[in-house]
Amino acid sequence: MSEYKSTKEILAQIRTSKPFCKMPLGYVNGYPIVTVKNGRVCIVVPFLKYKKTGEVDKTLVYPIRYLMTYAVKDQVIMSLEDLSTNKAFEGFDFNAPVGYFRHEAVKELTKAEYTQKQQELYELYDSFAAALIEKKEYPVSDLKRFRELLGILVEPCLRPFYKTLYPNFYKNCIE
Repeated sequence: MSEYKSTKEILAQIRTSKPFCKMPLGYVNGYPIVTVKNGRVCIVVPFLKYKKTGEVDKTLVYPIRYLMTYAVKDQVIMSLEDLSTNKAFEGFDFNAPVGYFRHEAVKELTKAEYTQKQQELYELYDSFAAALIEKKEYPVSDLKRFRELLGILVEPCLRPFYKTLYPNFYKNCIE
């Protein structure tokens, strides 16, 4: 994705943006969603909180609360959405944990192994977005690996949010 910013560069830019500064402290990005909005290829970045409990593998995971949409080709933040104002989440308690990190799929990974999988996934995000922008077919083997890595890295307790928010992405890339 050489002529476009990499996913890691996009995430770094977003974390220093004015919209990000509107979020309360403590929110971190989850794994992005790749989608097309109004003809633009976008990376939708979910934001959530974690809270250490002092117990191994018992870090609390809180729900996805914010979504920031970034147009990859235009290199611009298009929107910031607070899901607490989204009708689909009416009455939902965003201050209650939904699960724990580290989940079963990553419990046995070392930090280096986890980081390696994460890096590989970000590279696949880059090639996926580039293929959509350039209207090229994304290799089946890359999509398979993309799904495999998301299946390992996305916390199971967050999957219902991905499914509700972006059912096509969930079906094609996580499920």
